[in-house]
This record gives sequence, C-alpha cells and structure tokens, in this order.
Amino acid sequence: MFRVRTRRGFSWRVQIYVPGRGKVQKQFQDRGNAMAYLSRMRNERHLAKLGIKPQAKPQETMPLGQLLHMFLEWAATAHKRSTFETEKLRAIRWLNYLGEDTPIGEITRGDVLKAFQDIAERSSRPTANRYLALLRKALSWAVERGYLQSNPVGGIKQYKENPGRVRWLRDEEARALLNECRGNPRLFAFVFIALYTGMRLGEIESLRWEDIDLARETIRIPDSKTGQPRIIPLEPSLKSFLETCPKTGELVLGKFTHKRAFMSAVKRAGLADFHFHDLRHTYASWKVMAGVDLRTVAGLLGHKTLAMVMRYAHLAPEHLEKARGKGMPELAYLWLTGKNEKKAKSFVIKDLDDEGN
Repeated sequence: MFRVRTRRGFSWRVQIYVPGRGKVQKQFQDRGNAMAYLSRMRNERHLAKLGIKPQAKPQETMPLGQLLHMFLEWAATAHKRSTFETEKLRAIRWLNYLGEDTPIGEITRGDVLKAFQDIAERSSRPTANRYLALLRKALSWAVERGYLQSNPVGGIKQYKENPGRVRWLRDEEARALLNECRGNPRLFAFVFIALYTGMRLGEIESLRWEDIDLARETIRIPDSKTGQPRIIPLEPSLKSFLETCPKTGELVLGKFTHKRAFMSAVKRAGLADFHFHDLRHTYASWKVMAGVDLRTVAGLLGHKTLAMVMRYAHLAPEHLEKARGKGMPELAYLWLTGKNEKKAKSFVIKDLDDEGN
C-alpha cells in the first residue's frame, strides 16, 4: 500500500498479488478504508495458498439502488407518511452521490464522508446530519437482515448543532399580529390556534373537529411528528373562539394557503425575523414564564426528551426570582451565631487573601 498524489491531494493505493486473481489494485481516499481492504486481500491470499477459494457473499453485491428500494418499501408501512416522503427524497440524493449500481459491500467510509461534507457545504450541517441518519438507518436495516456484514457509516460522527433559534412574541406583539390578521378570518384562525396550542403547522392542517373535545376541554393530536398521539389542554380563549367557527367539513381548517398574507401581516405588525413556526416557540415561552415545568412543556409540544425544550429555560430571567429560596431550609444559623459570626467574616476575608485579592 502506498500514497499517491492526485489533483485533489493524496489518495491511498492498494496493490497486492492474489493467486488465482493476479495483481489486484484499488485506490481509496481514506487510509482506514485502504487498510481494511488490504487486510481482506491478505486474508484472501492466505486462503488461496491453502487451496481455499473464498465465496463472495451475494448479499454484499446487491446494488445500492435495490437496497434503498427495499428499505423504502419497508419504511412506507413502518414510518409516518410525511417521514417516508422525506426519506424518499434523501435516498434519491444518496444515489446521486454513491451511484445506483454500486454494490453495498463496496461502499466506503471515505465515499460517504466526502458526500456528507458536500451536503453540509451546499445546504447546512443540520441538513447533512439528517441525510447521514437516513443512510445509516438504511444500512443498519441491511445488516439486520443479513444483506451486509457491517455498516460503513457507523463510525462517522455527526456535526454538532446549535440549540436553534428562539423567537417569541410578547403580549403586545401577539395582539399587534392578530389585529393585522383580522381582515383574513382563515389566517386569523391559523395564527390563533398556533398561539394557544403550540401545534405544528402540519398538525393544524390535519386537525379535525372530532379531535376537539369541548366538554373535556382537550385537543387530541393523533399523528404527531414523533409518531405518538398526544393530548393538550384547550385554553378558555381558544374554546370561546372555536365555538364561533362554522363546521363546514371534517377538517377544522385544512391546507394553509396564506404564507404571503402571513408575512405581510408580520411586516405590518412591525415584527422582525418572525416565521409561522415561531408561534410554537411563543406558546412554549408563555408556558415556561407562567411557571409550567419543562417536562410538562415537552409533553405539550410532543417532544420525547427535554433536550429540545431546554432552549426555553433561560427565557425571561425575572421569572427565576420565583424559585429563589423556595424549598431551601434556613441553615446559616448553624454558623452565623454569636462568636462564630465574627469568625465567619474573618474566614471570608482569609479566603480572599489566599487567592491574592
């Protein structure tokens, strides 16, 4: 094995003689992949000298296009429709990068890394992470079913992601936005429901009248992004609003067709850097500032873990004052009593002197 210069830098070339095959030669961008291939060829050479011909595993010669087709057929019934559609688009892009006819046993970590980095440069790091997750999932699926020995994507680390932007409305800003939406009753309904439920736009589009229980004051979301149904409280203001809405069909609102109208209302309301999804952030922020714990907020939003709601923990610092002193016993008297009070003061001063202050 030796390193060779190419137009894009350096690559690693494996060259080895195997009885029965002659000189075998292959080039790699990644040194680790080259070492793995060299080890496999040495093992094959050793077996050939013993008169044992290795049998190629038919499953590892399966083209990537065929594997992804089989994986998507499985995903069509195992995953949500929206998730499946997204996976299908990402699979097509991977075929463009790695090649539809490439045997799955010849997919290298170097090839995947190169495509992974290109997606990050052309789109974004979070987007690249989603694409990598899809390929990892598909190849793990192949390993589970015996089509592949190991997953070449397994050791590739995802990019670190920022917690994400949090843009939310204060009360006066929410009033200004709703006032600008009043000229379009349907747009007003979308914004009002989003503000008072924290539902995703897709969930609002799919909301049916039968999912709203006015008597119990709850809204059931049967098919959320996580695939798990959830129930959220029906706020009194939203209940009053919904009671005035006409029931013209199974769906409460249906498809959102007011993107331009919404952005115009945002502009007229004087709001900067605000999008429809930020209404969901607003709902969560209002709940946190009202003292609702993060675990409950995570449940209302449909998050399985606290990771996604930790972004709201720092909002409105004045609300931290509510926690000051609560649940904490007063134990300072054990030290600050009588003669120990003077000793305590000298102790603090001594600590400062030790630090050179």
